[in-house]
Amino acid sequence: MATTYYRYLFADLLTNNIIAELPITNVNFTQQLNAAGTLTGDLLLSGVSAANLNVLASTVPGRNAIYVDRAGTLVWGGVIWNREWDSQSQHLKVTAREFESYFERRRITTTQAFTGVDQLTVVQNLVNAAQAVTGGNIGVIVPTNTSGVTITQTYYSYELKTYFSAISDLAKATNGFDFNIKVAYDGGGNPTKTLQLGYPRLGNTYSTTSTTVPVFMLPAGNIVQYNYKEDGTKAANTVYLTGAGSNEAKLISTGIDSTKLTAGWPLLEDSMNYSNITDSTLLGNMATGQVSVVSYPPQTIQVVAPPYADPVYGTYNLGDQARLIVKDDFYPSGFDGNYRIIGLNVSPGENNQPERVTLTLTTTSN
Repeated sequence: MATTYYRYLFADLLTNNIIAELPITNVNFTQQLNAAGTLTGDLLLSGVSAANLNVLASTVPGRNAIYVDRAGTLVWGGVIWNREWDSQSQHLKVTAREFESYFERRRITTTQAFTGVDQLTVVQNLVNAAQAVTGGNIGVIVPTNTSGVTITQTYYSYELKTYFSAISDLAKATNGFDFNIKVAYDGGGNPTKTLQLGYPRLGNTYSTTSTTVPVFMLPAGNIVQYNYKEDGTKAANTVYLTGAGSNEAKLISTGIDSTKLTAGWPLLEDSMNYSNITDSTLLGNMATGQVSVVSYPPQTIQVVAPPYADPVYGTYNLGDQARLIVKDDFYPSGFDGNYRIIGLNVSPGENNQPERVTLTLTTTSN
């Protein structure tokens, strides 16, 4: 089994200029759909000239970015937010999060109003606005695709809402969308980062008889192990969303999954506050969207697979549909179902340990 070669490139966040390539150990990185994944790793400085390798200037939290190159392909990129030096072990621990996390640290400081505007156009305008101010352009390429779903929404400057939460709220609504920032090399070998917006979703879908769908099987297949869990504490068949206003004038919308109640489920309630939402229609769509997600105890399946076994790591992406076929003590009669890939956790493999990919799967939607 050949060893896959990883490189770790450190860049200035604003200029995107590569500052250094540094050796990192104990690396683990994750990718999440509609959220920011995390990378952690250690730089061993014992016996290494930190100055000559430009270590300190390349790992400044909030100033520098890191890209992960796997065999010539960029597979991860994000902002360094934390570093911690341990003088005993001589390790500098670095923690980074995907580029979506930058927009968690940016606030809407100028009122922006949208009336009957396509929801993806709203997102594009928000990202463009965030990058239009001095010191705010991190080079995310913004698409121009649309969804056909229009919304009315105002973001008031006095709310100081983060750009990320504004985008995330829209994505969660009924007829919402998926988003992700994807990294890749351009034709000149320079790292790029591109906002991906997918309606109704990102990723590939397949028919049940398709031969191209990624298939993960156990036993006698390509799964090392899998974990299946359900969390009833996060389930609700009635969801209350509150919006802008106060006291009796406060907006409120209710999302109810009546099919669960008529099927004998007990009433399970939850509430969420979105004080910046001023449009009752949008708030209602968000309530309907939220209850559709949480009305059954969320199912999460984590599948550990060798990245070099078919389907090979890199041939599937976040949002893709995947097929899971299992027969074991938990599924003695066998199970064959379709899921979506909503997360990836990669361990590059060190000290004769194998490279591993853990896929997080959830029930297929849209």
